[in-house]
Amino acid sequence: MSPTILITAGATRELLDPVRFIGNHSSGHLGCQLALAAAISGFKTTLLLSGAGESPTCHPRLKTHRFTTTRDLESLIHQHWPSHSILIMAAAVADFTPKGGSQDSKIPRGDTMSLSLVPTADLVAIAAKSARDDQKIIAFSLGEHDTFEEVAKEKLKRKGVDAIVANPLRTMNAKNITATIYTKDGKSWSPPSECSKTEFASWLVENLTTFLPS
Repeated sequence: MSPTILITAGATRELLDPVRFIGNHSSGHLGCQLALAAAISGFKTTLLLSGAGESPTCHPRLKTHRFTTTRDLESLIHQHWPSHSILIMAAAVADFTPKGGSQDSKIPRGDTMSLSLVPTADLVAIAAKSARDDQKIIAFSLGEHDTFEEVAKEKLKRKGVDAIVANPLRTMNAKNITATIYTKDGKSWSPPSECSKTEFASWLVENLTTFLPS
């Protein structure tokens, strides 16, 4: 039986008031391409996608659920992770959220404004702690060009995941991707050359059994 794959994609939005939010530039494009590649390859796939992300291509083996905030995404992961065997955590989750939550009414314009922020939940670490022996997790990491390998390896160990895709910051919203996959057994892989995100998604899915051996 083929593994079932859960993929997160896009940016969380931490609401300040009914019209403003804290977010980032992630479009969700790579996650959508990963989900489509997985479905085409025969995997039953669930995509958890930001409400502001692009619409994924329809496929009979692909189901999509939308989220807005980190708390929304946490709830969806809690709901769907137990019934899947692989989690690919490509979503760009905000690190902070407003203390006390969103204001009920629009914040008026003023000369100055201070925000009190608190950390959001570390969703991939939470998923890793609850993972069964038959479940595997691939996380993502962004970093400066000269330090992204070091950052990714530290994140791989700290979060307790099975593999991590390391990208330089310029990857976000770029058409092409230069990435390296590091695994917890100390190995690493890269696609043959810089490639489009669609090509990278197909390459990653085709090599899942290499990155995530039983």
